[in-house]
Amino acid sequence: MVTILPPPMRLLPLDIAGVSAGFPSPAADHAAQPLDIHDYLVRRPAATFLFRVRGDSMQGAEIFDGDILVVDRSVPARHGHIVIAFVNGERFVKRLHRQGGRMALLAENPVYPPLEIRDGVELEIWGVVTGSFKRFAV
Repeated sequence: MVTILPPPMRLLPLDIAGVSAGFPSPAADHAAQPLDIHDYLVRRPAATFLFRVRGDSMQGAEIFDGDILVVDRSVPARHGHIVIAFVNGERFVKRLHRQGGRMALLAENPVYPPLEIRDGVELEIWGVVTGSFKRFAV
């Protein structure tokens, strides 16, 4: 776990026209504006932490081994949020399921069963995942 400290401002060019994932737009110019990644991903610096993912239980949510998660402790966890949770002292990243008096932490990989939260299970929802970083090439 790493706390995000206010870094020196490093602006990267952001092409405001975007990139087509379907049919290209011939009218799109190459206009750019600066983007500070920190400002984009971090809303509350004092409550934001980074975690490196280990494992494949969340691949259906496009969270893969080695990705870095941006986690905000100040966001109230709701049904459907991806959260960092401690279950009996062990840390997990899972999707929070709260419905009909039932609570579970769900993996996004069918190989992993739900973690049912029953009486006697110690649970702490530590923070809500608000973003991630991943690398495709080095």
